[in-house]
Amino acid sequence: MDGSRVCRGIVCRAPTIILIVMVLLMLSGVVASQEASDLVNLDHLRFLTEPVTVNGEEMAVVHIYSEYPDYEWVDAAGEGLSAVDDVARAAVVYLWQYERTGDESLLELARLCLNFVRYMQADDGEFYNFVTDKQGTINRRGGTSFKSLGWWAMRGLWALGEGVRVFDKVDQAYADRLAEAYLRTEAALGDTLGNYGEFIERHGFRIPAWIPGGEPAVASVGLLGLAAYQQARPNDTTADIITKIADSVSQYRLGEDSVYPFNMHPVSANAPGFWHDWGAHMTHALVVAGMTLDRPDWIQSAAESADSFLLRQLAFERFRHIGVVPYRLEQIAYGTNMLVQTYAALYQATGEERYARYAGLAGSWYFGNNMAGVPMYDPATGRTLDGINGPVAWRVNRNSGAESTIEGLMSLIALADIPAAVELLRVQTVEGNSWLVLEAENGERVVGTPTYFSVNWTGEGYVSGGRYVGIGEGQRMRLVFELTPEQANEEYLVYVAHLRQAKNSGANLIQRVDTAPVIDGSGADWPADLPVLESNTARQFLRGAGLWQGADVDSHRVTLAWDDTNLYMLVDVRDPEHVQTATLSNVWQGDTLWIYVTSDPNARRLSAKFTLAQTPDGPQVWDWVSTGFLRGAALAWQATEGGYTYEAAIPWSSLDVEQPAAGQQIGFEAGRGIGGNSFMDLTGRDPDVPANLLTLMLAEPGMDAAAGVTPAVALDVRLNDGETITLPESVSPDSDYFWLDLLTPQPVKLNAGENVIRYRYAGESGDNPGLSKIDAFYIQPVTARRVFQHPDGRTITLTYNTLTGRATWDDHAP
Repeated sequence: MDGSRVCRGIVCRAPTIILIVMVLLMLSGVVASQEASDLVNLDHLRFLTEPVTVNGEEMAVVHIYSEYPDYEWVDAAGEGLSAVDDVARAAVVYLWQYERTGDESLLELARLCLNFVRYMQADDGEFYNFVTDKQGTINRRGGTSFKSLGWWAMRGLWALGEGVRVFDKVDQAYADRLAEAYLRTEAALGDTLGNYGEFIERHGFRIPAWIPGGEPAVASVGLLGLAAYQQARPNDTTADIITKIADSVSQYRLGEDSVYPFNMHPVSANAPGFWHDWGAHMTHALVVAGMTLDRPDWIQSAAESADSFLLRQLAFERFRHIGVVPYRLEQIAYGTNMLVQTYAALYQATGEERYARYAGLAGSWYFGNNMAGVPMYDPATGRTLDGINGPVAWRVNRNSGAESTIEGLMSLIALADIPAAVELLRVQTVEGNSWLVLEAENGERVVGTPTYFSVNWTGEGYVSGGRYVGIGEGQRMRLVFELTPEQANEEYLVYVAHLRQAKNSGANLIQRVDTAPVIDGSGADWPADLPVLESNTARQFLRGAGLWQGADVDSHRVTLAWDDTNLYMLVDVRDPEHVQTATLSNVWQGDTLWIYVTSDPNARRLSAKFTLAQTPDGPQVWDWVSTGFLRGAALAWQATEGGYTYEAAIPWSSLDVEQPAAGQQIGFEAGRGIGGNSFMDLTGRDPDVPANLLTLMLAEPGMDAAAGVTPAVALDVRLNDGETITLPESVSPDSDYFWLDLLTPQPVKLNAGENVIRYRYAGESGDNPGLSKIDAFYIQPVTARRVFQHPDGRTITLTYNTLTGRATWDDHAP
């Protein structure tokens, strides 16, 4: 195609006018270019990279940690000496910088790193992550090293794809060896896309079901590797896989400028409102893939997020994660690089100078334009510091490990050849506004005694401050906050972070039985009319839905019963082949049924977590809380046509239930993997989070499910002397989840000095009233504004209107 070229692994299709603009920028950026030549320093990465010989082949490890003040090697206790996670990314850095400089020593370092990546690949294309020593002993069992198609495999794929692209020009034979390894992983990834075009519904959102592993962030790293390979060796198979993955990521963008989640590409298919900055290459990869296959719709999806969701981090301030209110601490280079790469790629794709400027502003984080005011990258040594844990210098982590060093260098390489970005790297923020997060649980009790909950991770996001409050019938609270006169000049949007609750049509019942079933695996003596819980849809996958071949191949049905002594389980599993070669705590490696229980739906911890497994030593019930056999449990297993059956009796005492009684509610989940890192259960949610478990009620014969119905829940909020706003909360079509809802669609003015938020329960009354569960109030200026001071004396003002989506850039001469 005319005008095409390759820019560090990105095919750039620049129209003539863009090329003219770029030439003018280059001519006007001589000083910036001279400065750029000193930006990228690989000395520290070279120091962390150690050549080794494993099984007669030369390769390299990259030491994981390097600690202040001496910055010597420190290895990861319990994990290993070195990991694909780091070595693969180091290979990418060496390849990119070789392309910039022609330094052949970098090409050889890349070769050594790529040899390590190849060594860590399994025959099926999946990867292990860690080696424990310089002899190449692979950690095959660790929680961050087991064979998978997850993070480390996608980084391996990225490195291999970039390796083929670069070595194709200088060493065809070696490129062919890399391609052989690359194609194994590409094939494994392609096998997960069998449900292309299908969608799942979660919380009312339509989400592509074919996102690999249900994790767009992970899949996007692989997408970068696919694009690099396609640029070097175009073919229909790779293009097809790129298309399917990029379609899934681009279509999974939610919200609007002022409507949560603000044009976000979420990082997980199971958490529509959650995003973290580390490794979130969704927008970056969409641009690269879009340029590779000439798909402007993918680039547009990335641009809409970059012009809204990501722009908030430049015009307001950085945050590490949001889900559902922003968290600003623990900032790292791993998150900064994602911003830099996105904006640099958008500049290359569009030629629009604003993206070069945004890339430079994002990169200024490395040079002290951050909450701590501390330079995080040292061009003299090539070290990038490990993170910022607070807005003061002493909260900076001054270690310089492999990940931070590599991600920082990736950013600097991306920026170094963009003069309009380089000239902004040393700006400093001198003025600006930001949002306020007001914790609802810190409010004053006005009437009644609220219920306070402590939880950090919900399975779909984080609770702000680790606590939230539940307000019941007749209860009221008030929260006082103050603004300075300058803050009161702003117009604001007010949001509430709260629990959207499931529309309740009745509890799932566990029926009492008069005669205990015989635990023999047959289920022949179970009453035929007991309720059944089923896991047989794509939306019930926590991860790995792309591997699913349908309910006839993989699914499970759970029937429960109870008496005064035991909870009884009969589980029919559809599975084409039962594979379990391990015992005791190693049964997770094969076919296993995982059971999670809480003694109360509002419990803060699991009462029990155990597995049912048919092992070479017979049926075993392993207790993962006490790390031993579950006390008093009985299990039988039988093979059936197309699957098998578990039948178990679990003592209530082992479930932390002292005296079971009709009407009592418990939390319950049952799940299993179907291969790879997949997991399907009854809810499709993370079962290690107690609040995510399915609520079940113990019932006597004849008891109506309506006995467990909770009246509709709502929340009343009044800001200062304004009108009361009623927010319905029983609105979820499936399960409870925290969300950020806008209370004030029209901007509001707040007082200089004291402001008051009053909130109360506004739901229905009844014998079993619910709770309005509130995390925080999010008070946000309508227009984000940041003023930067340039070293040459200029001031630059960036604004972003969160209602209209319009951004402005004003450059003022000194």
